[in-house]
Amino acid sequence: MKRLPVFPLALCCTLLLHAPALSAEKMLPAPQKDGGPSVLAAIEHRSSAPGDAFPMGAISDEELATLLWAATGRNREGKGWTVPTDMGKAPYCSVYVIGANGIFLYDKEKHALHQIGATDIRAEAAKQDFGKKAPYTLVFVADDRAVARYNKEWGPTLVGAMTQNIYLAAQALGIGARYAANLNEALLRKALKLEPEERPVCIVPLGHF
Repeated sequence: MKRLPVFPLALCCTLLLHAPALSAEKMLPAPQKDGGPSVLAAIEHRSSAPGDAFPMGAISDEELATLLWAATGRNREGKGWTVPTDMGKAPYCSVYVIGANGIFLYDKEKHALHQIGATDIRAEAAKQDFGKKAPYTLVFVADDRAVARYNKEWGPTLVGAMTQNIYLAAQALGIGARYAANLNEALLRKALKLEPEERPVCIVPLGHF
């Protein structure tokens, strides 16, 4: 019988201590709610960041928190949503964050990130060069189960409203954003551990000017 190699206990403990571990939850700082240009000025000047010169500056935790807060529409202090929903129910869309430290699901109720993977998949998730190097990329996933009795296109409609919120908040923060529907769906489905009824609609790479 072939004997398996025996490693010293100290080495085994070292390997365990340095093995990548998934963080259960990361609370985000409070979003920024003042400062910046007026809403009308943000509407006037908002635009997609250029693909051939995409901004690569780092994004702070507070800025990321502000963008996610703006995206989901849960930003009226418990008075409802500011994106299209079904009779006040939570939006039928999930927002994931992918970056150098892995893959995270945004919890809009707790304003927190739940890590679901430790792999950096930015380069594989995006098919455009600018998306492969962006500091963060948001992935918008529609849940067709939640709107089965209505119309499955309500999911992409909701995503459209959420990404417009992203553009406005990004303009106020001096952050570049670019909507991209050309994504690696097969890889995202596996990495994000999606159900068959959940579908990635778009990605939005982000970077500071």
